Amino acid sequence: MNKLGRKLFLSIASAVLLIFVLFVLLANLFMPKYSIYKTKEQLGEAVSAISGLPGPQWIEAIPQLERQYRVTIVYDDWRKRENDLNESLQQQLAKKKVTLSKFWVTDASLKKAIAGSRVNKIYDQGKLKSSFYAGLIRKDDSIVLVGLSMAYVSEAIGMINEFILILAVGSVLIIVLTVWLLSYRMTKPLKELGQVAKDISELRFRKARVGARDEIGELAESINAMSDKLKAAHADLSRKNASLKRFMAGMTHELKTPVSLIQAYAEGIQDGLDDGSYAATILRQNEGLAKLIDEFLDFAKIERDELERRPVAVKELFRECAETFSIELAAKRLKLALRDDLPGNPCIEADPDQMRMVFRNLIGNAVKYAAGERIDVSFGKLGDEIELRISNRFAGEIADASRLWEPFYVEESSRHKELSGTGLGLAIVKTVLDRHGFRCHAETEDQTIRFYIGFKEKSPRSA
Repeated sequence: MNKLGRKLFLSIASAVLLIFVLFVLLANLFMPKYSIYKTKEQLGEAVSAISGLPGPQWIEAIPQLERQYRVTIVYDDWRKRENDLNESLQQQLAKKKVTLSKFWVTDASLKKAIAGSRVNKIYDQGKLKSSFYAGLIRKDDSIVLVGLSMAYVSEAIGMINEFILILAVGSVLIIVLTVWLLSYRMTKPLKELGQVAKDISELRFRKARVGARDEIGELAESINAMSDKLKAAHADLSRKNASLKRFMAGMTHELKTPVSLIQAYAEGIQDGLDDGSYAATILRQNEGLAKLIDEFLDFAKIERDELERRPVAVKELFRECAETFSIELAAKRLKLALRDDLPGNPCIEADPDQMRMVFRNLIGNAVKYAAGERIDVSFGKLGDEIELRISNRFAGEIADASRLWEPFYVEESSRHKELSGTGLGLAIVKTVLDRHGFRCHAETEDQTIRFYIGFKEKSPRSA
């Protein structure tokens, strides 16, 4: 028997034994008094019945009263002498098969009864192991004795105690069997839950198989739900840790290059090797470094700053951001083709500044890596969302489009002087959209990259 089974057994057995002990003590203490009380009550009812019957009717009713109250009733003239009266009462009792070894109505008791009082007395029969409880009253010209034989209560109590002992032994055996079965049924799922909890603590996430439909079943469901959530949280944390390592490696790479160039060209100026272009190169690298630091700060601020949500006309904001890239588009001979399948001028609930950052990064990314002659942009309706789609051709290869959202992820074939970037732009886009609760997705096919952004519409507004 396991620990819980032993605990259940000891608790239940102790409770049952305590009840038995209390029952025995109460029986020994109060049963004699209770027996006398019930006998006195029974005699009192019979005496009251006799007292309530008028004239000679009570004599005729004696057989019925004896059967009804299970008593013995005898009577005689109260004017007889004490000895004669006692002899007459004993003879009448003997005829009714009530043999008494000790019985005598004293003169004092007779006087009280003749005076109208009720006299109660117990006659202990000694070796007969019984007592005779008698009630004496006067009825008209007669002294009436109502009696009831009682066995010794101590013998009854002894038999009860013996029966309780047998019952206690049998109950303990039943308790052992019952507790063993209950503890097995209860502790088996609990043991399973304990092992599942231990596995979860060791990062081995699994579910408990418990078919119970009680509180243990509810506990199993809660542990299973906790296991799923912890598994997802652990996977997300592992992914974030890997992303952080890549972030640190990328940040080191991005900072090291301009710092090294600045130092090299500064030393060249110091050594008199400047051909007139060193200062310009240092300024250009410093500007790139400042821009990189600004992107770091923007990326760090996004999670920290509170969102200031208000209605934003999503198409108007996108067009405003697209206009700022007109020079870059012209320089690369790119066309931004905007197709609007969305009627009106719908609004979304968002932070305008952060959404402006999202659109600029998406357009800037497309302009930087576009390999064709155009960037396709469209607004449409998908279910209850406003969907923005941006696609363009690209020259490199991307094995996993989902990694585009990671900080410092830059497609390897693009790591050359003209196209190299920090890789923070799309990471900022995803972070902002996630904070707003908006959907974002990227996919690649046939050297075409497509971005899908889903906005929850606030309320329609006419153009």
